Amino acid sequence: MTAMSAMRHGAITLGIFALITAGSVALTRAFTAERINEHREAYQHRQLQAVLPPTLANIPTSQLLDSTFELPESAALGHRGNAIGWRISSNGHRAVILPVITHQGYSGEIDLLVGIDEQQRISGVRVTYHQETPGLGDKIEARRSDWITRFNGLHLEELPPDAWGVKKDGGQFDGFTGATITPRAVINAVHDALQYAAHTPLLFNIEEPSP
Repeated sequence: MTAMSAMRHGAITLGIFALITAGSVALTRAFTAERINEHREAYQHRQLQAVLPPTLANIPTSQLLDSTFELPESAALGHRGNAIGWRISSNGHRAVILPVITHQGYSGEIDLLVGIDEQQRISGVRVTYHQETPGLGDKIEARRSDWITRFNGLHLEELPPDAWGVKKDGGQFDGFTGATITPRAVINAVHDALQYAAHTPLLFNIEEPSP
């Protein structure tokens, strides 16, 4: 084999190897992206279900994930652009799930989901993102403590405005030992969600899907 033939053969071999490698990478990316999307949807479904009232707990995954609507005046819930919420209806029962962002956390932004039923009572609250201090501020997570469940069943008018705060500030809610800023931020965000629901016309106007 001449030197030129050897070079040509090596180039062809390298090209074939590159094509095979590129194809393998593309297939791996496609498969990984699909798996990531499935996990993301499953996680979102679990979080949404966790804040629904018991009367709507058995909503099918597809119906729940597809029940989005564009939030009017989303800045009132801490968003700096357009945002979506969820409106769910089944067998005469209704609820909305509001994504709320507070920028008052000790380490920055805290994202929450706040479920509110047709009586405008809180059906559940979950923190979906935060960077608060492990062992202190992370008690806002449901897997760390049951503190976040203390909002369940509350109505905006059930407490006077100054009671929506930590006890250190004269409010109704416990704080965390060594961490007051984090629970204060979450309490304010939940209060904002109830106020938003109370002052947003037609928020609960939901058309039930056809059987």
